[in-house]
Amino acid sequence: MSENTKSRTSYSPEEKAEIVLAVLKRKTTIQKVAEEKKIAATLVSLWKKQAETAVLERFQSKRPGRRKAEVSVDEVKGDIRSARIQARTAKTRATRLESSLKAARARVAELESAIKSLAELAGCKAAKPAPTRRTKA
Repeated sequence: MSENTKSRTSYSPEEKAEIVLAVLKRKTTIQKVAEEKKIAATLVSLWKKQAETAVLERFQSKRPGRRKAEVSVDEVKGDIRSARIQARTAKTRATRLESSLKAARARVAELESAIKSLAELAGCKAAKPAPTRRTKA
């Protein structure tokens, strides 16, 4: 074997767990652990992902009544698509309602002006319009 080739180092499960726990507890970063142990940071990341997956699998219920329904990617994509369509429709309706409200306010102003003109022609004062109520949305 030449001097430039490296032999593979194997790590025990305890060593791997110690490294992953140091990263998970936020005592140090993946990069720092990798430098200290003289191993690749990608290997530490891989161990961390494997540990997280193992923990999640361990805590999943084995009882049929408690198991959550599996959701496919296609179902989620469909739900997202329908939510986007609903949001777009709601935005369009809101824009139409805003323009209708603006037109209605302009019409009310025109009518108030016309009433005031008619009152002046009749020689009397026009009654002040009743204050509008604002409802909380």
